[in-house]
Amino acid sequence: MKAYHHGNLKKELIRCACKMCERDGYTKLSIRSLAKESNVSQTAPYRHFKTKEDLYAAIAKEGFEKLNKEMSSIKTKNSKNYLINCGKAYISFGLKNANTYDLMFGTAVGSYVDYPDLNESANKLFQILLSSFKKLSDDADEIVAFKCITLWSMVHGLVGIIRKVNIAGDRNSNGPMPFANQISKNLDFHLDKVITGLIETS
Repeated sequence: MKAYHHGNLKKELIRCACKMCERDGYTKLSIRSLAKESNVSQTAPYRHFKTKEDLYAAIAKEGFEKLNKEMSSIKTKNSKNYLINCGKAYISFGLKNANTYDLMFGTAVGSYVDYPDLNESANKLFQILLSSFKKLSDDADEIVAFKCITLWSMVHGLVGIIRKVNIAGDRNSNGPMPFANQISKNLDFHLDKVITGLIETS
């Protein structure tokens, strides 16, 4: 059994839980399996996570923080280019971290308000997009927020569709998959068109 310093056990448990979530999917993750994977006593994780939802919330928070960090690290002074790159970073994250992404945006964690740190990280993602959108639009704040949500919804939907394309292929010429595949190969062009359309819509 590993000996962890009291101050870093929770951090190590979260690190291990994130790895397990991405490897196996969050539905297969439990506090008991985390204890076994971390090589600690069965009771040790319960000092930090009273329920499975508490553990899920900690993993989701780590996911949002990772995504926010990736978006915040984008270097460009052009607000539209920044949003385009944010969209690409978002899609890339969703494709590379599918199981974590499903936990972040699924219903396994009930109300984010019950988890202030998670809620703050999730809200920061929206604020990152919103602050850049405001630089491109003279509309009232409420309208800009709706446009920002529209962009977010579109990018979020693309993650799911592209994931399906990657699994099933685009041989069904009567469905949306060939078009989704084309979009995935030219995200800069597509995101530019979508953002421009949202900005110009009154």
